[in-house]
Amino acid sequence: MEIIRVLNNNAAIVRGDDDVEIVVLGKGIAHGKKRGERLDDTAVIDQVFRPDSRHPVERIAAYLSDIPLDVVRCAALVAERAHDRLGIRVSQALILPLADHLAFAIDRVRRGIEMDYPLRWEVSQLYPREVAVGREAVDLAAARLGVVLPADEAISFALHFVNAAFASEGMAPTIHMTERIGRVLEVVSQSMGVTLDAESMNVARFVTHLRYLFVRLDADALFDDPSAELLSGIRASHPAAYACAQRVRYLLEMGGARLTEDEVLYLALHVARVTTRAETRTE
Repeated sequence: MEIIRVLNNNAAIVRGDDDVEIVVLGKGIAHGKKRGERLDDTAVIDQVFRPDSRHPVERIAAYLSDIPLDVVRCAALVAERAHDRLGIRVSQALILPLADHLAFAIDRVRRGIEMDYPLRWEVSQLYPREVAVGREAVDLAAARLGVVLPADEAISFALHFVNAAFASEGMAPTIHMTERIGRVLEVVSQSMGVTLDAESMNVARFVTHLRYLFVRLDADALFDDPSAELLSGIRASHPAAYACAQRVRYLLEMGGARLTEDEVLYLALHVARVTTRAETRTE
């Protein structure tokens, strides 16, 4: 394999036997190597990542250039646990974000940065099996990497498994859900007079909430225990967000859905959050 670019001592972009550029990982396989040289025949390759429509080679390289090999190995073990426990296919579409997330979580622990997990209750209630595997991932990180992650990090791992499960069920449900999410974001943007940054963490959280909402709709398991005091409080503290949530409700109900008042309250809270730091639009 001819080396196209060395990413670090343990990773390189190489030209494979089929003349396609791929990313390979293995302990010390690229140490002291330069462009144009070939990998040693004795090099032990742990992982091979091939570009596809979702992951071009440069994106794969960006993921892996700063992630230690041991972290990628641990992420692969987590992916295998998800396969064994949940039936999720082990693929680079799962391993790459797991490795990226694991590296970031380890960095947060070492820097003493504490994280909030606002969807803890929802994820635990809706996806207990995924959370259980998330706890195994936390244990693997401790055993393999010597890093004790917060117990609630299991929630974040569970989100990766949920996303992978959505992707593995075929394109039609994913496309339909994506279209509905896009329409909701348009309503929120127009109603609240803001420009939503699709790359921001707040928008990512809002999209995650919408995905869970659609899962509850499909399972006929909507939240339905509204508190009059809570309803009054949200209307008073976030009137614009509550009005926007009602518009979203009308949008979804035009497509045949039926939202409870409880779901509208949660939606209003998420609208308030996602628009708090969004850029105000000037017409």
